[in-house]
Amino acid sequence: MAEVEEVRRRAGLDELHIIWNHAADYGADGEAPEGTPRGIVQLSYLLRFYNSAMGGGLGFAVEVNEPFRLKRAMDAMRYFGLAAHAELVADLVEHDLDGDHAESRQDDLDTLLGPQGEALETAFRVKAAERPADFGLE
Repeated sequence: MAEVEEVRRRAGLDELHIIWNHAADYGADGEAPEGTPRGIVQLSYLLRFYNSAMGGGLGFAVEVNEPFRLKRAMDAMRYFGLAAHAELVADLVEHDLDGDHAESRQDDLDTLLGPQGEALETAFRVKAAERPADFGLE
């Protein structure tokens, strides 16, 4: 793992980019290792849903994420101050995870995220600055 960290640092990735990449990996795997700082775990839940939606749309994200994972994603969105994002996912759940309804809300997600998912990265950076210990930064 130390070798990977060194390669990332040489590639010009700052600490927060490295944390983001770890969280994305944990999200793809489905679980963060025990002892992972709370903020990184929350980010992994958020990125699992986000990456699913970006890979195949909201309908796909609803299809591949079990209800407990959607709940985790909503909680993570709230943790990062993304209440409108959480409300969007809650709407999908309220509509019985209907893929057609989810796809009809894709534009809403795109609007909330902004260009290239800017809203997520900004929320992450703000939370990391406010609560560095949650991300193993202290």
